[in-house]
Amino acid sequence: MVKVNPHYERLKRPIIFPIIEQKLKEFQGDDLINLGVGDVSMPLAFDIAQAMSAAMVEMSQEPIGYGPAEGYLFLRNALLNEYRHYGISTDEIFISDGINTDLANIADLFDPSCKVATIDPGYPVFGDSSLLAGKEVLCLPCLEENNFIPQPPSQSVDIVYLCSPGNPTGVAMTEQDLEKWISYAHKTGAIILFDAAYAGFITSSDVPQSIYEIDGAKSVAIEMRSFSKSAGFTGLRCSYSVIPQETGLTKLWKKRQNTKYNGCSYPIQRGAVQALQSEQASAQITAYLECASALKEALGQNAYGGVNSPYLWWKVPEGMSSWDFFDLLLQEHHILGIPGVGFGSCGEGFVRLSALTTMDKVKEVTNRLGAYAH
Repeated sequence: MVKVNPHYERLKRPIIFPIIEQKLKEFQGDDLINLGVGDVSMPLAFDIAQAMSAAMVEMSQEPIGYGPAEGYLFLRNALLNEYRHYGISTDEIFISDGINTDLANIADLFDPSCKVATIDPGYPVFGDSSLLAGKEVLCLPCLEENNFIPQPPSQSVDIVYLCSPGNPTGVAMTEQDLEKWISYAHKTGAIILFDAAYAGFITSSDVPQSIYEIDGAKSVAIEMRSFSKSAGFTGLRCSYSVIPQETGLTKLWKKRQNTKYNGCSYPIQRGAVQALQSEQASAQITAYLECASALKEALGQNAYGGVNSPYLWWKVPEGMSSWDFFDLLLQEHHILGIPGVGFGSCGEGFVRLSALTTMDKVKEVTNRLGAYAH
């Protein structure tokens, strides 16, 4: 008899998004404001759409065929504008069809005996993909008392998942915060898997745009970025990972990709090149950050994040659970958030609100939530 992967039994936490989808199906009302799943609300920038359309026309005139698993050189060269001053080369940049894919698949490179540390609350794929790979997982509490910034553990681990600006908390790590982790990695021999999906939203001078701004990071850190939120690619799928030669993992990842992956599509990568210089896409980021700022101001001192991130981490009223408050927001105020406990046990007592919306909806949310603000 065939045997299935026994590690699927280790996933005890319910997957949050299908549960919310079911609750939405049961919802009665036509005035719902969706601040839940972090999907974009503005249309794809027209110049990006034009670039992809031109690529499609090009494919109608001559066959393009399969592209390289690591991504087309034209996109990797374009990304060097962001990474050249860190000493990164095109051979260390790998294009894929989504950061979630890379965050999960990177586990292929490491022995099942490796011990993994992941943030709690955090993006579910961090811990869940490690559990499925048979690894031991240590949670790093991101709590109100430590400003939701994960601290290096007293014990040694092999792999560390970090995220900045944070999802779900919306709190970004400063240069000093990251220096602690680079020092820890050098002392223990750990590899840091750095989720920088929201780097495009960073505006604070003390928050690094890349982990490679920190001395010593290139030998211990892999950085992953996405076009999903910064350029509206949630329905298109394009991301990239930077794996410096100093980590000793570059050739191994290239072998993995050539074995298991056929590459991101040609038109999407042409669109990604345009996204790197699109003024309309940049303006959309600014608009989302303005929504986050207005929502943060309306919610008051119990709302965290929302400065270098489109997410706000809102503390629920005393005596209520995350799910209790989620249901109250949905049923009484017709506002969809995400219960914090869906991102880990340390997320209990909070809900995540997405500011990937429009200012008119933020104003309506403010009117509906007046009793809970400040």
